[in-house]
Amino acid sequence: MTLLDEVICCPVCRNARPVQEDGAYACPSCKRRFPVVRGIPRLLEDVPEDSEQIQRVFDFEHRRFRTSWYTRFEPRLVDQFLEDCRLPREFFDGKRALDAGCGSGRWSYALSELDTELVAFDLTEGGIEAAAEQLSGRPNVSVCQANLFQPPLASESFDFVMSWGVLHHTPDTHRAFRQLVPLVKPGGTFYVMVYERHSPVMFFFTDLLRRFMRRLSDEQRYKACRYLVIRSPTVARLVAPFLMISRYTPGSGLDVQTLQFGLYDAYSPRYNHLHTRDEVRGWFEEAGFVDIEFVETRGWMVKARGRRLE
Repeated sequence: MTLLDEVICCPVCRNARPVQEDGAYACPSCKRRFPVVRGIPRLLEDVPEDSEQIQRVFDFEHRRFRTSWYTRFEPRLVDQFLEDCRLPREFFDGKRALDAGCGSGRWSYALSELDTELVAFDLTEGGIEAAAEQLSGRPNVSVCQANLFQPPLASESFDFVMSWGVLHHTPDTHRAFRQLVPLVKPGGTFYVMVYERHSPVMFFFTDLLRRFMRRLSDEQRYKACRYLVIRSPTVARLVAPFLMISRYTPGSGLDVQTLQFGLYDAYSPRYNHLHTRDEVRGWFEEAGFVDIEFVETRGWMVKARGRRLE
């Protein structure tokens, strides 16, 4: 039995554990059926209308992003992940972990290499299929397609829950945060990354450009983002106070294509909510978390974690 089979819960009625039968997961309570397509459980109803655009643009991204050097599943990703969350390797030994909004599975790979029992889900077909292609053969990993606002998982199932760069692209960041809180075991850790509210001038002009960019096709927008990857340090210094850009530095470990997709990620979604550290701390405190820590912030992101009271 996989970890998913142990912790699965009907995402609609939440009254029972769906069981596999005839190529689907069937809920014995509400009788809904969730198909298994290309080996991946699709544990969601229709995508809500306010999330359809988000699913489409990220589906494009995850189907294309796998060609980037930065996302190749290699051992270096484990060190990058440990540096990102600032937790020691031994912290993860034997833990049950959830990657909520896993995308193409970069951090899911790292968690699997750290010997966690892992469930990873994403709203997009492109993301979860890319992740499954790399990870589904691992006995400690389960992947499924799911909606973050209806997670198909039982309460208090995980020692470590992570949602990195996802919550702020939903219609309501705080409500998305609250949907994941019950999944954390008492004494478990919740780790999130959201966009930080800073530099009002830059985000004013960035939002103006976003409005134009979202009128383009996904392919046209992706190509346009290449022009926002700036190689000249002088030009970057002049533009950065007014627009979200990426500075390309040879030897930094980030290739141009990775930076281009990072900008596509920032300019494409319908929702790009910004939040302060005080806001994020308030969410953790309201949900009963203690030992709240802010991991190093890189100017446009807030990374925070807390421990759920036992």
